Amino acid sequence: MFDPNTVLAIPRAPEVTGSIPRQTPKQAPTDPATAGLPASFGATLRTAAATGHHGAEYEIGLRYAEGRGVPRNMDEAVRWLQRAAAAGFAPAQFRLAGIHEKGDGVKKDLATARRLYLTAAEKGHAKAMHNLAVLHAEGIDGKPDYRVAAQWFRKAASYGVADSQFNLAILYARGIGIEQNLAESYKWFALAAIGGDQDAGRKRDEVAARLDQQSLMAARLATQTFIVQKEPEDATSLKLPPGGWDATAAAAEPAKPRTRARTTARP
Repeated sequence: MFDPNTVLAIPRAPEVTGSIPRQTPKQAPTDPATAGLPASFGATLRTAAATGHHGAEYEIGLRYAEGRGVPRNMDEAVRWLQRAAAAGFAPAQFRLAGIHEKGDGVKKDLATARRLYLTAAEKGHAKAMHNLAVLHAEGIDGKPDYRVAAQWFRKAASYGVADSQFNLAILYARGIGIEQNLAESYKWFALAAIGGDQDAGRKRDEVAARLDQQSLMAARLATQTFIVQKEPEDATSLKLPPGGWDATAAAAEPAKPRTRARTTARP
């Protein structure tokens, strides 16, 4: 006879619908540093910064430093520029070096400025090369090093930096930190003059008067055949997203670092 006590208990199949608890999708971690960014920076810029976009970090640093769309705040400017600079972004290294050199919102620190300029210069940033040369010409530790200054002035001059061309011409004319060479001095004064430096044009003519005809012709030919080197893209890459960093604003040219005042080397 059928004995219900002998029937094996077969577990019921669980219901399909609603039997498995729903899981909340994992969200990408939010960078705490970007949480407090003002809405005036735009969603595109803030989102890019949150993902570690070095160009966005640099742009935020510039806006804080220049007071664009937000009150000027050098603490925030330095913090954002440091993020981009630490990642190897040469424009940020250059701008941060200038802040430390001038003591703009931070304690003046020429050693840090030199280190940052050097890092950017080694990537091919021409203005960093020039400023590094100026620091050596002025004497970071109180004693000018014109030999090193001449090396960096020459590198920056090859990239078309007129102030470096002018200073290199001075060093060649006087034989400071480099062997005197009036033909080279003429060439670099002439190139600086082509770049719009009126003082360079006058000094070019003064040097020309000291050259023999053959040397002058050779110097003029060297000037005419000079080809400006192009900075590597990594050194100056400031690419903007379509429409610019501000979602509702048209694309704008990135802010360019101010040109450093020329320093003329003296013996």
